[in-house]
Amino acid sequence: MSLTSGTKERSILGNGWYCMYKTESDVEFEKKHFEMAMLNVIRHPNINSTVILRADMLKEYEYDIESGEKLSSKEEIHKISDAEAQVVNVDDIRIRNIDVDGTLDLSVKLAMVRRVIPRNPYKDAIINQTCLTLNSTSFPETSLIVYKPHLDQKSICPFYIPHVKAVAILLHEKQLSVHYVPFTEADADELHNEDERVVRTARRLLQTAHKHSTGVMRGYEKKVEHDVVVDKVLFQDRYISLKKKHSRFLVDNWAESTDPKKHVFEDIAIAAFLMELWIKIYGSDYKSKMQFRDLGCGNGALCYLLIQEGIKGMGIDARQRKSWKIYPKEVQQNLQEQVIIPSILLRPHPEVKKRAPELDHNGRFFPIKIQDKIAPATVVYSSEDLLRSQSVNVTEFPPDTFIIGNHSDELTCWIPLLGYPFVVIPCCSHNFSGQRVRYGVRKGHARNGNSTYAGLVDRVEALATRVGWDVEKEMLRIPSTRNAAIVGTQNNKLSSWPTQEVYNTILEDGGADGWVENTMALAKKSPRGH
Repeated sequence: MSLTSGTKERSILGNGWYCMYKTESDVEFEKKHFEMAMLNVIRHPNINSTVILRADMLKEYEYDIESGEKLSSKEEIHKISDAEAQVVNVDDIRIRNIDVDGTLDLSVKLAMVRRVIPRNPYKDAIINQTCLTLNSTSFPETSLIVYKPHLDQKSICPFYIPHVKAVAILLHEKQLSVHYVPFTEADADELHNEDERVVRTARRLLQTAHKHSTGVMRGYEKKVEHDVVVDKVLFQDRYISLKKKHSRFLVDNWAESTDPKKHVFEDIAIAAFLMELWIKIYGSDYKSKMQFRDLGCGNGALCYLLIQEGIKGMGIDARQRKSWKIYPKEVQQNLQEQVIIPSILLRPHPEVKKRAPELDHNGRFFPIKIQDKIAPATVVYSSEDLLRSQSVNVTEFPPDTFIIGNHSDELTCWIPLLGYPFVVIPCCSHNFSGQRVRYGVRKGHARNGNSTYAGLVDRVEALATRVGWDVEKEMLRIPSTRNAAIVGTQNNKLSSWPTQEVYNTILEDGGADGWVENTMALAKKSPRGH
């Protein structure tokens, strides 16, 4: 797409308007594609700026462009959750109109007021903004989108919007163009300097409008749907609150060799998702109704966040991490260095237990090779030994337990089979023996591709469904490409767990021979970065 700078031309929109940029050649898309794309951008302003988190829609009115009659209206109340957030004129929710030259015979078709929420509302102010869609009664393929912040002077404009009174994106006679109204004529001098940020922003706005309108024309569909399980606004507000309270401590005291910012903000987002999920499942008093177990908790940051928020729970990992020592005592005492061996591998089958209720273990023996100073040796553990060992966790938890598998590697496929509500965020692909494998995506389930990761996610969904879980999937808003969360909260078979279906599922996937041996060996290796 070639663009022409139009800052020295008179804008077709009339006095006070400046044409910033326009396309040199005719665009391929039509008005319907342009308006659909721009409505999406209005609802999701983060498309235009990474500083913006979201928009809360306060008012939406639709009009007949011939008569001006209001055809529909929708109003919502969105409260600002944090009293310490910066705000400017957020009580002003009236529609703000803008003068446009009558040459194009433009009338308002849609009028909206949105509240723009920045990622850091303690640094960048929350504002309200009117967004208008205008159509022409003389030019059927003409459409104008106008953004007008509820601000009356340049000095109070937040960083993330152009510092002008109004922005317009016009589709007219197959040409796309961006126009500004400066706050004062003195401000207009900046609009002639392409080094100014306000001018560069105009160029990006035009490029985005062109790209997204072309995408709509070509039938582009989002491959990923976010906010399916947990409401976006609730999640994002919780994330902002947790970030404000905990990010500084975690980043400043990070003891691992990994990038603290990536891991800290990722775990804050996961904690926000979990807390809103638990409110949805258990109610606002969820802290008194459940506790968590984070299996393969790694650096323990997620446990720190949840425990500091007053939620009961424990993190379990085969190896203690350096970070554990930075946490307060109440967190440290809930981080356990244990290998995890699911009790189904050590307990008698339920049918055997019925006939011999005195049996507590299945009588199996597990030879483990170790490196001795003199010569290699073999240590044999019995299932009875492992059930009694303080160094082994056999995943037998209180009935109100919720299990978290946050990039839990070898445990990923096991978690839906343990008999507790869960969230598992798959990472690396292993089978029930703990060996690396690659799973293919089931036929008809390859919407997001057939990669190793897509295969693992699909495998976890299939395992969970087979053993009776009602499964939901959320693509988490975290800085990781491995961001699928498989959620299982309802299963009517838990009272008779483990069911025969659980045993059959393990056997049909190759069985779990080698899990104990591989798990014991895992404890002797250096911990992985995630």
